[in-house]
Amino acid sequence: MTKFYIAALALLFSIPAFAQRDTIALNTDWQFTVDKQNVGLAANWYQNSLPVARIVKLPHTWNIEEENQNHYGWGWYRKSVSIPANWKTKNVVLEFGAINHTAYIYVNGQKVAEHIGDGFNKFGVNLTNKLTYGKENVITVACNNDYGKNRVPYANSFDWPNDGGLIRTVAFIVSDQPSVNYIHAVPVLNTSNNTGKLSLKLGFGANTNKNIKLSVTVTEENQPTKQVVLKTVTKPAWQNSEALLEYELPKVNPWHFDFPNLYRIDVRVLNGSKVVDHISTNVGFREIKFVSGQTFLNGERIKLMGVEWTAGSNPDFGFAETKEEIIRHGKLMKEVNCIFSRVHFQQDDAFYDFCDRNGIILQEEVPLWGAETPSNDTIKTIAHQQLEQMISNHFNHPSIFAWGVGNELNGRNSQMKAMIEGLVAKARSLDPSRKVSYVSNTLTQGFINDPKFTPDAGSLGDYVMMNEYGGSWWNIPTGKVHNYLDSVHMSYPDKPFFISEFGLCGPNFKGDDERRLEDLVYHMAVYESKPYVEGAIYFDLTDYRTHYPGTTENNKFRRRVHGIYDMYGKPKPSMKTLRELSSPVEVQQVYQWEKGKLSILIIGSVGLPQHTVKGYKLYLSDKTDNYQSAKSYEIPEIKPGQQIYLEVDDSFDGKGIVTVIRPTGFVATQKSFY
Repeated sequence: MTKFYIAALALLFSIPAFAQRDTIALNTDWQFTVDKQNVGLAANWYQNSLPVARIVKLPHTWNIEEENQNHYGWGWYRKSVSIPANWKTKNVVLEFGAINHTAYIYVNGQKVAEHIGDGFNKFGVNLTNKLTYGKENVITVACNNDYGKNRVPYANSFDWPNDGGLIRTVAFIVSDQPSVNYIHAVPVLNTSNNTGKLSLKLGFGANTNKNIKLSVTVTEENQPTKQVVLKTVTKPAWQNSEALLEYELPKVNPWHFDFPNLYRIDVRVLNGSKVVDHISTNVGFREIKFVSGQTFLNGERIKLMGVEWTAGSNPDFGFAETKEEIIRHGKLMKEVNCIFSRVHFQQDDAFYDFCDRNGIILQEEVPLWGAETPSNDTIKTIAHQQLEQMISNHFNHPSIFAWGVGNELNGRNSQMKAMIEGLVAKARSLDPSRKVSYVSNTLTQGFINDPKFTPDAGSLGDYVMMNEYGGSWWNIPTGKVHNYLDSVHMSYPDKPFFISEFGLCGPNFKGDDERRLEDLVYHMAVYESKPYVEGAIYFDLTDYRTHYPGTTENNKFRRRVHGIYDMYGKPKPSMKTLRELSSPVEVQQVYQWEKGKLSILIIGSVGLPQHTVKGYKLYLSDKTDNYQSAKSYEIPEIKPGQQIYLEVDDSFDGKGIVTVIRPTGFVATQKSFY
């Protein structure tokens, strides 16, 4: 009896009777070999032992290994597992967090699935009745990260690493039958009285018994009170193979980037009196809407500011990041006041969970990138499949407010524009509860009243997202950035306008962090002078690895020097500058107005970001790293532009370091008055 079989049986017998769904990790003891000669398929490696194999742990990529860092082709993985005999009556899904980018999956030498051209989406393979029960089974995965044309992103048209392999975790999902394939929740917040409406859609197999009942419990998940706000058993309505449920909740705590209140939904499937499956998810009740080109969160007028992280940036991990490494980068984002971001390609679930719990509003995108990308039927098909999988996987995350369908494509080409329009329509049909956008760098071409004006594909979404690189990638002087922004706004006056990228990229543009600081301060000043700019995203959090030419190295250290942190997360001087520019409060002065007392002037930001400050705390200390040992002071609610004077004990003779902390525990601003 293998260790896996013993562990599986122990897990199955130790869980409570009602918890009829098990997730069994399969991340250790994988045999691995590269196939540099491209002979594995012809030699039937999927039916035999892998030659010259070694043991690896998942997640794994070969492109951070010295001998394989420039290998773009086939890699093979093989694992033996013992399958309990009692799984014969269960539903068994083999779930892959992601495989970059194409994979053939075999069980006991027989192909059970293909996953083509999609390197970042989580997907599952149903192995019910495809296993040999009560015996050892062999899982073999052949995966390919070549620069092929049957992939999105297309060929080499992307600016991030091309790390191949089983880049995220793998698990068996085991349940009784009938089992739930997915749960999609639509929480609706009534901002007038903070009541909630919850609609649930659960996907089942086509032949599911329609007489089943669903036990539903909704609990405050990350909130101190942990109250159960709903507990009921319902016979659902049905639409084809989807079970539909709707509930009214008399009181909910809204999700907000400073108060990211989550609710856990537990659904148990009752087949008669027996619980046969149990699925859960987290949601947040929030409303993000646009009115006359302005942005509102839960009824409050806001402006947003943030930074993007390009995954795979650390050469010690590449795309095979652990959950701890992902969370570490999430914390780096929050350390510079990030409340708004986007991701060029789909991320691990751990990233979205971090954003849900720590307050980052996201646009998640299909990785269509670059003018080289064609609009042929192959790319359309893969892009639509990716979009559908992406939305299904991450439907319930409150941090995701919008879906993105591409970045810097040839948005004025009629065929490409038609493809983008089709993806926008698809996203709206799959998820009417969220916004959708395409990120453009070709938005301006005159004004809309010009008879020669041709709207860019960036106009197809619910808002305008523009990458802006005046003074670097764009050969226009920085003094004309003002006029450029005005021309875009005047071309699309009814669309909310966001800066989706700005920053300075080295080594392409010399000057290092000193020039990066100048570029950051200048562009932020321009954006903040434009009342129509609703938000901005600095690019990038870290220097990031890329396969793209134009960098000095030709190995796993090839990178864009684009970050406020280096590849390992060490901050540069620009990090603190971005944090201060992105703070919702400005600490402007301290006054020693009487012995033993200090008055601190605090102003609510009217630039980027812009929102009501509530639940923040202030500390006065003598060092930047010991503020938590000092006395804390509650800051009264401050609206944008409002000034307050906060009286504190004068412990340092009219001097000191003022630190303001957000409700989520991260530093909003830190100023020295020594």
